[in-house]
Amino acid sequence: MKPSISPWSLPLSRRVQVETPEHVRLGYDLADLGSRFAAMAADGALVVAAFATVVLGFVFAAGIGLGISEYVTGTVLAVLIFVLFLFQWGYFLLFEAFHHGRTPGKRLLGLRVVHSGGQPLTLQGSAIRNLVRVVDLQPFPTGVLGGAFMMLGRRTQRLGDLAADTIVVRDRGSGDLDWPDPPAAAPGRPLLAGSQFELLASFVERQARLPAAVRDRVAGSVLAALRPEAEAHPDFDDAMPRHDFLLRLHAEEAPRHAGGRITWDLQAAALVRERKRSWDDYRRRVDEAVARSLRSLPEREVRSFGRLYRGVAADLERARTYGAPPAVLSALEKWAGAGHNLLYRAPRRSSRKAVRRWLTAGIPASVRARRWSVLLAGLLLFGPMAATYGAVRTDPALARNIMPAGMMARAENTAPGDIDAAYVDVPGAAMPMFSSAITTNNLQVAFLAFAGGVLAGVGTVAILVFNGVFLGAAFGLYANQGVLGVLLAFVTPHGVLELTAICLAGGAGLVLATGILTPGRRTRRVALATRGRESLSILGAAAVLLVLAGIVEGFVSPSTLPTTAKFLFGGSTAVLLAAYFARRDAPAGRGTAG
Repeated sequence: MKPSISPWSLPLSRRVQVETPEHVRLGYDLADLGSRFAAMAADGALVVAAFATVVLGFVFAAGIGLGISEYVTGTVLAVLIFVLFLFQWGYFLLFEAFHHGRTPGKRLLGLRVVHSGGQPLTLQGSAIRNLVRVVDLQPFPTGVLGGAFMMLGRRTQRLGDLAADTIVVRDRGSGDLDWPDPPAAAPGRPLLAGSQFELLASFVERQARLPAAVRDRVAGSVLAALRPEAEAHPDFDDAMPRHDFLLRLHAEEAPRHAGGRITWDLQAAALVRERKRSWDDYRRRVDEAVARSLRSLPEREVRSFGRLYRGVAADLERARTYGAPPAVLSALEKWAGAGHNLLYRAPRRSSRKAVRRWLTAGIPASVRARRWSVLLAGLLLFGPMAATYGAVRTDPALARNIMPAGMMARAENTAPGDIDAAYVDVPGAAMPMFSSAITTNNLQVAFLAFAGGVLAGVGTVAILVFNGVFLGAAFGLYANQGVLGVLLAFVTPHGVLELTAICLAGGAGLVLATGILTPGRRTRRVALATRGRESLSILGAAAVLLVLAGIVEGFVSPSTLPTTAKFLFGGSTAVLLAAYFARRDAPAGRGTAG
């Protein structure tokens, strides 16, 4: 489907038109900047309210005795951290993906997200546009960057929309849409032009108040002005009183003009009468499919729905050809669009088999296909890490300009020579909370590294280099204190997973950046959307690894296991990851997270 932008009716209204597989044109009204910000404000208020409710609920529970068990408290805190993380990153993503492109705020403002070809929003598209949202909101919380792109672009798209190939439109909904009934007798096309009918209508309105002689004289003047068209009337007769003929002509022309706004062609009127019952049946089926989900209907009903939809789509083109009134065209277009969204919604591959296929085959194929981007991300992480490590070893005072005071104190207070000393003391009851906090923090870093790619890779590079510098300074600090082994014993169990995941997330961001920097023969808009889909599976792999790394960092790394066991654990993880990404049972190319 190839969308095109064209003005439609009101000058301030912008529409995008798409062509369906049935070669029917559907139009979507693009949402304006003000309504989108109003919807975002409404959603933001709901997120804050939900956030506050969860926190207050936990505080209340703690106040009535939840703290009796430290393990229960730690577990509940871990859940709370994840819930708050979901509010921050998952609210828009999940609502739009599983609620037909609408959040509560968009529903309130009558908006919906669809792909630029008119297809319903997919989970993949929702993930891309909402992960990039963090860039659009800069400088936080003004959203000036995203707002600037929406104002400058023809389709009111922010950066997240460009990366996901989506647009925000006025919601078609089922609502109270209806088509007007044609006149009982189809009046056909008007005989008189608009200005001529106004002259005739003015005479008919005043004629009853005129004296007979004046009325006949004025009727003669009006008929003279209308004479070429009046002579074309089949009942025109010079012998007929002028006054009577003009009254008959007005009675016939009035429904044809209908105030100059709605005119009915004979064929259009016949089409509405003939097809209205079928349209009503189709509309009822749409409401049922929305309420129950089209996938839940028996195959026979789905086939019947498809036939009705194709009939309505064909009727829309016929109505356009016949010159049907705007109200009829608008209703048919909206209901055809509703059916199109139901029939062409991408299937959700949510089965365990599909997920297993992605985990076992899709991820390795995606990473191998974009291995140079991942390797470049690794260079941007480990290069600055090695350089900073050397600089801190040479100038120990440099660490104080990079590391926080707490980490400086921890390194200086660690006894040299005791490799089994704890890097950080995490009580068993606090391990779930520690793991949850680490996991959500690392996921945010990965998401930021990915989203930074939409800024031509500048954001991705900055995050990779910053983390590399921080890690290099930490290793240099501990080496200068003679306790590097303590840090390595803590980092090794989860470090292989975590650093690999950050390289993957950075690689995904760099893939996204290539859509802007090296689009090839495609336009940058098309290339960015294509690379966004390609990079999402790599980011999904990073997220999976970071969840695993968070569990290890929360429960294994700070544990009292022997240092040798921790090093063996980390080494085994490295071997397993290498074997995993070398798998060849997936077709070469791009995997997908669905």
